[in-house]
Amino acid sequence: MSSRKTYRLVLTWQHRKWGPQMAKLTAEGTTIRRAIANALLGFFSETTTKKDRRDAHVSLTLTATRMKKEAAR
Repeated sequence: MSSRKTYRLVLTWQHRKWGPQMAKLTAEGTTIRRAIANALLGFFSETTTKKDRRDAHVSLTLTATRMKKEAAR
């Protein structure tokens, strides 16, 4: 039985005009690889910031951390 886990991702990249940039994302997936793939797909396909994130294709640093489930009350 696979369960979806929530991951917190921090993406950093160097923009040629505005310098270092950072984006914090939350993604779900059965594995960390699937969560990263989901987050990157959303990151690069967002139409509102697509032009600003175009430089991230050159060099991208990603940190992923699994979030702990909070106890149900």
